[in-house]
Amino acid sequence: MKRKFCSVLIAGFCLLISGCSESVPETAEIPVTETETVPETTEAPETESETTPETESESETQDSAEYEEERKLMEDFCTEFHGALISPYPVLIAENTLYDYENEAVFLLHEAEKFPERILGTITSEEDLIEKVRPLFIEKEGEDYINHIESDYVDVDGVKMKYERMYPPYGTEYYEKFDIWYIQTNAPMGTREDGVMFATPAQPPWFLIRGSDGKIMGYF
Repeated sequence: MKRKFCSVLIAGFCLLISGCSESVPETAEIPVTETETVPETTEAPETESETTPETESESETQDSAEYEEERKLMEDFCTEFHGALISPYPVLIAENTLYDYENEAVFLLHEAEKFPERILGTITSEEDLIEKVRPLFIEKEGEDYINHIESDYVDVDGVKMKYERMYPPYGTEYYEKFDIWYIQTNAPMGTREDGVMFATPAQPPWFLIRGSDGKIMGYF
């Protein structure tokens, strides 16, 4: 619109004033100035594309090295924990469908990676461990389940009956050699107030937590 307006104005001057042709080159220089600045604005993407692959490559290398280090730690731990490293490690992933993980350590790390926040903070004691992992049990098993194992009462034919525990709600153990905390839930078991001993059959869920930073190393 600006160029069209200038052309009309110049044409009018040419009819009325002599020497108007000398002013035309001055106005014609404007497009040249505009086109000269275009290459300057296109240089930025080239700089970004050069640095991005290097950053991603370094990140992938660091992640790979960290994983291999953690895998070696977990393989050594599982070997001592069970007396042998279970390999392959079959897991039922769907009805009548088994998937063979390379070994138990690989499976546990795979399950640990499903948690969006794996770093819980340094574990300073058994109490600190329970406090930090309890929300994870709720996340995976549900709040009703945790209330059940923590309650001092059991339901007997619709009646709440107090009982004396045989085991605390959470079982823990620290493996100093590996700096790994083990924590599991304990289903209600003990003697009811009517004198009857009872046990709740269950496969307790458990976590493996690194003590130095509270990183989740495994879940089952």
